[in-house]
Amino acid sequence: MGNYPSAVNVGHQNAVKNITFPEPGKLRSRKVVTRSRARSTGKYPSWKMGRMIQWESTPELNAFRVLDSDPAVVRFSEQPCEIAYQQDGLLRSHFPDILVEYLDRKELWEVKLESDAAKPEIAARTALLGDLTNWGYKYKVVMAGELASSPRLGNAIKLHQFGGLRTVTPEDRESIRLELKRRAYLVWSDARCNVYGPRGREILCRLALEGVLKVDVTATWTDATRFYPGQEVL
Repeated sequence: MGNYPSAVNVGHQNAVKNITFPEPGKLRSRKVVTRSRARSTGKYPSWKMGRMIQWESTPELNAFRVLDSDPAVVRFSEQPCEIAYQQDGLLRSHFPDILVEYLDRKELWEVKLESDAAKPEIAARTALLGDLTNWGYKYKVVMAGELASSPRLGNAIKLHQFGGLRTVTPEDRESIRLELKRRAYLVWSDARCNVYGPRGREILCRLALEGVLKVDVTATWTDATRFYPGQEVL
């Protein structure tokens, strides 16, 4: 978990009493994938994190796919911490699903089905954990339906399929830079026809994952899909 302390306590009297992170050398606050689990679990190969990320539901897997394809996300991790909080006079414990880090903020995500998020006990906990802003985190309940929305999820899968497990050479980057000097954007159909070389699809997708190129992941992917220069410099 990087340079996080094993425990944090700022001593205020609000709902959240403590946040405990994994000990040095450990990735998670609790196990996700075990042979005895009755529910489906698995491992997702994250290009961004350079390791297998463990998931315990399809909505969590979809969250990892979306986060892995979002250049604004610096890094993310599963089962990142244990939150001790007080509710109805009792000290309770909660393990959020995902820690998401951006350049300017950190968010703790809980991935839920819409029906579960509406339950009174979950809604009450969500309201209490708004107190995490005092600790430097935004607590966010992310709906499964939102993560599975089309075409965003399909586009995230396509980006990872072509670009997630591949690297782009300096020669590839220079070739794309020169192409962008000649035209305002690159087109998927040209990549399919090897206009950008035999690995054109892989190159465009990898550079889009990195933020070097940008593509509208909310639009249906077609041969006319365009890739524009992103915020990163080639």
